[in-house]
Amino acid sequence: MLLHEQQVRLTERERAILYRLTGSDPCHITTRQQLKEWADCYLQSFPDEGMEIQLIKKVLRLHLPI
Repeated sequence: MLLHEQQVRLTERERAILYRLTGSDPCHITTRQQLKEWADCYLQSFPDEGMEIQLIKKVLRLHLPI
């Protein structure tokens, strides 16, 4: 991930991983605010998800620069 002030650019690998995890391609994200909105929407944990998926989403929420 490349960051410059409020600008964000995800690498192809990061986009692919987030897409596989959430089913939503984050290709439109160009600002920290958009990244925060995307994370709030797609990185929610649900009770029917496996423990591994819930933990991965939690780690991502904690470490994303939002």
